[in-house]
Amino acid sequence: MTEEIIFDAQDYLTIENEGIRKRIIDLDSLIKRHSMDEIISFLKSYLGEKNKALKNLILMDKTQRRVDETVIAMFRIHMAIKLLEDGKEVKAFELSQQRAKESRTIHKRYSSRHHRSRSRKNRSHDEKNRSARYPTQRAA
Repeated sequence: MTEEIIFDAQDYLTIENEGIRKRIIDLDSLIKRHSMDEIISFLKSYLGEKNKALKNLILMDKTQRRVDETVIAMFRIHMAIKLLEDGKEVKAFELSQQRAKESRTIHKRYSSRHHRSRSRKNRSHDEKNRSARYPTQRAA
């Protein structure tokens, strides 16, 4: 996972209100202690909790400012999750491409040996095409 992706995800998880920057979740401290899979799992569970809270807020009063704040937080958390998952997939894709490239170089090394065995001529064959006299006979 590149630092650029982590910084972009942290930007999604940071809200600026009247000149004050507030972090919904601090990714820097999470990254030091947990793996990326654990962080993504935590973000998904936190998003689920926000969803439940939003349902309760809407049932009580749809005009509350907290409804707007919860929707904003949910959107930002969702975008951070997508960014981290895509970054993880890009890393996995790059790793698979690298492994495929390495396996191609190994294959090229041994491919010449296989090619020679297929193109070697049979010394006991005079290279004439013969056809069978009768359909039930096999050609030599």
